[in-house]
Amino acid sequence: MPNKRIALNTVVTYTRSLVAIGLALFSSRWILNSLGQTDYGLFSVVGSIIVFITFFNNLMSASTARHYAFSIGQADAVGLNQWFNAAVSIHLCIAALFIVVGWPIGEYVVGHVLSVPGARLEACLWVFRFSLVSAFFSMFSVPFVAMFTAKQQLAEVAGWGITQSALTFVLAWTLRYASGDRLLFFSAGMVSIMVLVQVSQIVRAVMVFDECGMARSQWFDRRKSRDIFSFALWNLFGGCGVLFRDQGSAILLNVFFGPGVNAAYGIATQVSNQTNQLSSAMIGSFSPEITACEGRGDRQRMLSLSQRASKFGTLLVLLLAVPLIVETDYVLKLWLRVPPPQAAQFCQLILGTFVIDRLSTGYMLAVQAHGKIAAYQATLGSSLLLTLPLSWMLLKMGLAPTSIGFAFIATMILTSTGRALWGRHLFGVPLADWLGKVVWPSTLVALVSLAGAFFLHCLLAPSLLRLGLVGVASVTLSLSGAWFVALDQAEREFAGAGVRRILSRFTGGA
Repeated sequence: MPNKRIALNTVVTYTRSLVAIGLALFSSRWILNSLGQTDYGLFSVVGSIIVFITFFNNLMSASTARHYAFSIGQADAVGLNQWFNAAVSIHLCIAALFIVVGWPIGEYVVGHVLSVPGARLEACLWVFRFSLVSAFFSMFSVPFVAMFTAKQQLAEVAGWGITQSALTFVLAWTLRYASGDRLLFFSAGMVSIMVLVQVSQIVRAVMVFDECGMARSQWFDRRKSRDIFSFALWNLFGGCGVLFRDQGSAILLNVFFGPGVNAAYGIATQVSNQTNQLSSAMIGSFSPEITACEGRGDRQRMLSLSQRASKFGTLLVLLLAVPLIVETDYVLKLWLRVPPPQAAQFCQLILGTFVIDRLSTGYMLAVQAHGKIAAYQATLGSSLLLTLPLSWMLLKMGLAPTSIGFAFIATMILTSTGRALWGRHLFGVPLADWLGKVVWPSTLVALVSLAGAFFLHCLLAPSLLRLGLVGVASVTLSLSGAWFVALDQAEREFAGAGVRRILSRFTGGA
């Protein structure tokens, strides 16, 4: 049953991601054309500031979901409600603190640090203020949304994700006909959509889960609050590396080259985020079960699922990353008509970074489930923190803006290797297992798929036909390589049984 639930959740969230990608392809093009490269770049870089204020949200979410899932693994419903109330009190206080502290700091950064044309300064300040409102609701909704994740009811989470993508699509279409300041119109619309979805999720969680019952007497439980906060604080160190890599690089590019380059970087981030959603569908399906297994004391199954999360996550990224890497120039021209300069190179390098990241994601999930993360986050967070000074050094040497992509790849190789070494240290998993069962087969699948796609790319002239053939060839080669090289016998049998069940439903069991 757990395997079937993981498979079902993966299908649901994968479908959600595909729908989101399809809607985003059109909406991003309309947004870029409606705002123009300067305003689009400003929206991207000002939005990156709010990430500095709210990225702790993701850390707290991971900590909350981890403690929920651990209680579920122990079948402790009373304890789960206590964890929920402790989480609500913490998130409410942090959300209020972010407003009080983040408002003056963010306005100072927009007005005195970023390269913003004088005529657009007031608009950018309002973009920041709108984003801060969204940050408050996003933080407060974490204890409620985490309950859906911990109980592995990802179908509803996927439904809300599709709703948000559809509303954003409508907003982007409307933006083309908006009068006045389109940057302000778009920012206000985006915040309204996010707040609507977050409030709806809060209401649904209270209606569906008895464990989401409020009990103020359990607020600020000292031990539970300390455990949640301590877990998040240690994740903070590792999270800082990702934060400085992604958002710090956006600000660095703005300082060196201005908002025009931010538009190219913003497009690359959009493409990589959509690709990453496909892999996150698999990771989100595995994570609660991995933690629940650790809560039950089933270490062997926990490690087996962790290794499969790394392998399957990488293979899922390759399905979309390979054809995008090969056909980036044509896809961007088809999508945006006139893409920002250097957007294609940014896309290719950041997609490569995501593939390397997914090779070791399972070890990250295993350590999170284990709970003792202090030394792990301290060492691996340090390797990710190297990205920003390395990027600064490359840009200071006069290299192209896209040189930061090589800094991304270098530090991600170091980080992925470090995760595997921690897997050996904490759980006794030999490094050879990771290299032989994840890295080597995934590399073979990637090389075969890239070779076939690139052959067709060189053979044919740019066209929709070539794009379609490259996509079909790369996906076919990736799936074939995964079946014969990457999957073991048990995984092939499970996948085959799943396909047969789906086919039997369409054929009426005949």
